[in-house]
Amino acid sequence: MSMTPRARIIQSPTRRVPPPVHPLRHHAVIIRTHSSEDCTRQLFDLGNGRLYKLRPHKHGVFESDIHDLIRSATNIPIPTIYYEWVTTEGSNSSGRGGVHVHHMIMEKVQGEALHNVWPYLNPQDKGRLVSQLINYLNELHRITSPSVCAYNGGPLANDQGFLFDRGYVTQGPLSDEDSIWLAMTHHLQHSPSNTVQQTLINLRAIMPDCLPAVLAHMDLRTSNILVRGGNIVGIVGWEHAAFYPRWMEDVKFRYMRSDPELEFVAAVANCMTAYPAAIRFMGILTALRSTNPQMVDLAIAELRNQT
Repeated sequence: MSMTPRARIIQSPTRRVPPPVHPLRHHAVIIRTHSSEDCTRQLFDLGNGRLYKLRPHKHGVFESDIHDLIRSATNIPIPTIYYEWVTTEGSNSSGRGGVHVHHMIMEKVQGEALHNVWPYLNPQDKGRLVSQLINYLNELHRITSPSVCAYNGGPLANDQGFLFDRGYVTQGPLSDEDSIWLAMTHHLQHSPSNTVQQTLINLRAIMPDCLPAVLAHMDLRTSNILVRGGNIVGIVGWEHAAFYPRWMEDVKFRYMRSDPELEFVAAVANCMTAYPAAIRFMGILTALRSTNPQMVDLAIAELRNQT
């Protein structure tokens, strides 16, 4: 792992145990600010300058570790995490089974989600926010690894289903281009179609280099970018951060082009380091993975036109 050395900001370490009293029982004024449809992801404002967040646990992933890594090498504004712990809900009497739930009590950043304020900003403020995010991304991507892997050097899970093919079992770290290619095409490698197999040979020939991998956020929706006074004051939602192919953040960001984020995403994408070959490659690969035969045919035709 390579990073730019910086003076470490001293702060109290995150406690990896639950607080003495559960946060939803301890505070009188609590507001639930977010909940997924299945209630597995929830966010509560505790009314004391802190937030309580719970979500499904990703094995071995603690956001406070990611925050420590980012804080040690960049100027990216991130909140303090005071407590972070994991519980098992619904296990039997022997402690087996159940669902692992991840809990955090963290600092409430005094700012608004970018999508709430973007429509009301003047062009100068919009340009400043785009420039700030680009600078933060450049800092983040200077943290590199010789492998595609989790932030701690372990295997990279396929929880987003974007880089790796369906059916891929978490392995790694992936330290060479061929290993990455096999992970990206895991399901397709078993296709009985000679046409698909030949297409894979042709696609491998135009696969862009992935290494060295860079630390990427991978979930930079505008709800994870907090602003105040025309400046970015916090970037949150680091649970998916890991070492990805050096072009991955650019490709993923361009896949997020949906209202009301289109203007901001387009502005950032226009200023990011561009990887047009990677965008074409992932577009063809994504279509080739599709269960829709027409999409597969389009991918084969697109690649045939490029070779």
